[in-house]
Amino acid sequence: MKKFVLSMLTVSLLLLSLVPPITAQPWVEVFQGKIKVGESLQVGDYQIKLTLSKDYLPYIIIYQGNDIKALQMVKFGGIIEVDNLRIIPGSFDGEQLFLIIQYQPQLSQEIIPKVGQSYTVDGYTFEVLNMTNENITIKLGSMEYVIKNGSYDVYDKLALEYLDGKLLVYVADITVEKTPELEYEIHYTFDAITAKAGDSVDIPIEVINKGNDDITLPLKIISKPLNWDVKLADAQKGYEVSEITLKAGEVRYLNLAVTLPEDASGTGIIKFSIGKELGEVKIYVQQREEIDVKLSILSIESEAGEKVAFPIMLTNYGSDKVVNVQVVEKPKDWDAYFILNGVRIRSFLLPSATPQELSLIVEIPRNAELGTHTIRVAINNNSYSFSVFVYKTYKGEKATLSLSVVDDEGNPVPKAKVCINETTTYFTDTAGQLKTELDPGKYIITIEKKGYSNASKEIELLDGEEKSITMALQRAPYYFNVEMDTDTLSVSFEYQLPYEIRIVNLGKNDDEYKLSLVGLPNEWAYRFLRDPQSNVEVSSISINSGQSKSVWLKIIPSYNAQPGTYHAKLIVESSSGIKFEKELEIELIGNYELDVNLMNYQLSVQAGKEVSTRIILSNPGTAPITNINFDIKAPDGWEVTVSPERIAKLDRGGYQEVTLTIKVPDTTPAGEYRVTITVKSDQTEWEDSIRVRVRQSSSSAYLGILILILTFGAVIFMMRRIGRR
Repeated sequence: MKKFVLSMLTVSLLLLSLVPPITAQPWVEVFQGKIKVGESLQVGDYQIKLTLSKDYLPYIIIYQGNDIKALQMVKFGGIIEVDNLRIIPGSFDGEQLFLIIQYQPQLSQEIIPKVGQSYTVDGYTFEVLNMTNENITIKLGSMEYVIKNGSYDVYDKLALEYLDGKLLVYVADITVEKTPELEYEIHYTFDAITAKAGDSVDIPIEVINKGNDDITLPLKIISKPLNWDVKLADAQKGYEVSEITLKAGEVRYLNLAVTLPEDASGTGIIKFSIGKELGEVKIYVQQREEIDVKLSILSIESEAGEKVAFPIMLTNYGSDKVVNVQVVEKPKDWDAYFILNGVRIRSFLLPSATPQELSLIVEIPRNAELGTHTIRVAINNNSYSFSVFVYKTYKGEKATLSLSVVDDEGNPVPKAKVCINETTTYFTDTAGQLKTELDPGKYIITIEKKGYSNASKEIELLDGEEKSITMALQRAPYYFNVEMDTDTLSVSFEYQLPYEIRIVNLGKNDDEYKLSLVGLPNEWAYRFLRDPQSNVEVSSISINSGQSKSVWLKIIPSYNAQPGTYHAKLIVESSSGIKFEKELEIELIGNYELDVNLMNYQLSVQAGKEVSTRIILSNPGTAPITNINFDIKAPDGWEVTVSPERIAKLDRGGYQEVTLTIKVPDTTPAGEYRVTITVKSDQTEWEDSIRVRVRQSSSSAYLGILILILTFGAVIFMMRRIGRR
């Protein structure tokens, strides 16, 4: 810290040593320190601003209100004086400038001093210790000052001058405040251009308010060459402006409009200010040549993907001459060229005294970067510059492709297969349309559809582009398609609805088609019918180009066919020799029915004996019944047999007689019993029951009567004995 203070004192003493001695009205130092580029010091009515020029040189601008009192490049030790203000610049490190500011105050009070007397002026108290004709000794605070006659000394903001026995008191009652940099920027593309005497040029300037508050900026032309017409104008409306107001974040565009006099020569330097920002443009003046080139527009705003034109007026003041034009510099991937009378040119003949207008056309790619881009051209070896400010770009955005597929007559082609770069496949909708998003780039589009020749096309999609293309497919002379709702047909032995077969003639010419069905089992039959309600059979059909017709297929299985799945092949062959084949799966569905008839539902049998009855099984269905078995449930000890015990197959329409034998044990009491019969097969099941009445033998009956008599006798005997007692 001590080193810093010593270095600042050294610099201050060095700067003050550069100031020439002055014996007139005193100067009082009111500021010593550093300010940053863009900062300002408010010294009373004056504002001192540090700024940088286009070539990054430091400049001091002194304002009084909106008036610029001084504009001077900073030099170490150089003195800048304005009225009663003096600025002594020190070192500049690229960001900060050390400076000393002195102020020359007016006389505040004149005193006739007396030794030993104290005086107070503006809050400062001092005492006169000694006084002679040559000098006076003053005590101010703890310090003593000896002031020679005709000179002065300074304490803080107080200056004391001793002059012929009088003490003149000066007080620098002025405040110094730092004001921060306003958050705005100015940009202009050209700080040095070449123009011809008599030309008018516009130099675009961009002003951006980067702060959060509205700002008002005064505009001023500080200096310009004599007789030059220079003004700051609104870029859109063209009129001169002296002040602009920008809202937070707003961007405003101005033009530095310069008109050179006909006798202009050398280099003209134009200095201007926008608010506190300084601008400088150099214009190198060329003398008017025999061919005069006037550029009415130097900079254009546009969005990416557009085409802009810069008009150029040429006038030949000499004899007929050939004019050569060339684009010597342009941004990468941009296209720039000259147009005359609707054609691109590189040279043309310019007749004498005949003005001729041509245009520089600039095509901006859709992926152009935002900002300003420069295009330089040469006209007869003289160089000219133009700029395009791109304010909107489509860089990186997906492109939209709208594809229409039509035939050679302009009709839409639905469901066409669309291959993009052989990696991605799409299909057109029913209207022959396809819309998809793709990354920018080059693509090969291939269209395929049966009955049409293939078509290919190479396209390029730009960033964010919406491109619509139409591709045509050539129809084949002969081609057809066969459509069925299903390739699995269900067939039964009973009545069935036929299946529709649609034939579509996609060729250019009319054609005839023959139908057949091969691969059916022997003894099966089929018919192609004209319509589903009639029995009118057809074997071929004629169809006009672009139309379709239907026939109906009916399949008749053989009587003894077994239910199951069969295969056949549908063949449609055109008279032009084109054959269509389609594999069909035929599912034969049978009707399974089993009738079981019991010849007797009630049987009578003597205990210990057996009885038989017949069971008749028949198949009234349309399919055979297989693996028929019998399940009998009878009282315990009974023997029940079925003959035959199992029937392997009962064909449709067939019958089978079965004998049921029931043997009853001899100990079975007389009574009525039930026997349940269940008939089971692979396809169906049946169940019923028979009532069996069991009776006893005659000897058994007599024995029973005897037992009853003995029982009754025993009962009577017991009653009598009990009665006597």
